[in-house]
Amino acid sequence: MAAKYTWSKPTKHAFLAGVSEPHVLGKGGGGFTDAAEPVPHPKAKVTVEQGPDVDPAAVVRKLEAYSDLKILYGLGEIEPGRSDGSVLSYTMPAAGVYVQLKFGQAVEADFRRTCRGGVAPSRGHAVGIRVYGGSTVDCTEAPEVATWHDKDRSLVEASRQGVRTACPTGSRALGKS
Repeated sequence: MAAKYTWSKPTKHAFLAGVSEPHVLGKGGGGFTDAAEPVPHPKAKVTVEQGPDVDPAAVVRKLEAYSDLKILYGLGEIEPGRSDGSVLSYTMPAAGVYVQLKFGQAVEADFRRTCRGGVAPSRGHAVGIRVYGGSTVDCTEAPEVATWHDKDRSLVEASRQGVRTACPTGSRALGKS
C-alpha cells in the first residue's frame, strides 16, 4: 500500500565531517595526499514519536525527494570508505601549514505518514546526510584569507570549527580569540 508523507519544519545545515593533521610545506610548497579523518557529526536516522513503526530507509528516501538533498549515506553511517580505492592528492604552490577539512550537509524534518486501509498514521522526525567535499586551509593565513566567503552561516561555522580543531596553537587562521 502506498504511503503519503507530509513534511514540516525542514532545516538544512552544514557540518564539519573531517579534519587532517597539519601538513607543513616549506619554500615552494609541495604536495600531500588526502588525510582528513572523520570527526563526530550527525548521522542519518529516523525516529517515530507516535503510531506504528515505519521503514526508516523509505522515510529517508522520501526526505531526499522532498528536500532536494542527494542523501548519500544510509541510516547510521557517518561516512563510508571510498569504494573505488582512490586517494586524492593536493599540490600547494607556497610554503605554509595546511589542513584539510571535509564538510557535509544535514537535512531534518518532522514527518506524518498516512496510509489507506485503516492503518494508523505515524509521526516522527527524519535526518538525512551527505558528505560532499572539502577545503584546504593555510593556517598561516589570516582568517579572512582562509575562506570565510560562503553565505551559508553553518558552513562558515563548520570551517571555523575545523580550523580551531586542526591548526596549531597561535596560527594566524585562528584569529583573535
